[in-house]
Amino acid sequence: MASEETFLNSIVYKNVPASDIERSFELESQGYPPEEAATLEKLEYRQKNAPTLFIGAYLPLTPSNISSNNNEYLIGFIVSTLTTLHSLTEESMSNHEPDGKTVCIHSVCIDKQYRRRGIATDLLKEYIKRLKNLYKYERIALISHKHLIPLYQKVGFIYKGESVIVHG
Repeated sequence: MASEETFLNSIVYKNVPASDIERSFELESQGYPPEEAATLEKLEYRQKNAPTLFIGAYLPLTPSNISSNNNEYLIGFIVSTLTTLHSLTEESMSNHEPDGKTVCIHSVCIDKQYRRRGIATDLLKEYIKRLKNLYKYERIALISHKHLIPLYQKVGFIYKGESVIVHG
């Protein structure tokens, strides 16, 4: 338990720079079926247009993850855009409206080898804390597979029912 706690405490949360978009795309491709995964171009668009809504979980470099170009290695991320609407639509999930008050979470991805260790929960808590500190957003919305609903409820999301959006 102590080593797991030490591991979790070594994770650094920060905005994902453009240099880590390819790594983000790898994680996205691991985490979602091909018909649901964001393209590299969509991730680039989101990072360029909503960089403060693209937060990564980074580990310090070790011999096992030395392939990174930075001092840290991206093991997970959350990416969102904004909409002026109160609920999600196909259009609101495709565009970024800088004046929007609804945060649309598109992806919560954790590297396969680091899953089921509390990283997604901690990353979501950190993400929500950062959004609350900005005070300009009214709500955070997302679409989830049924088996992930408990994860999101654990960090404070409220299940509103089946989405009208068919994705993938």
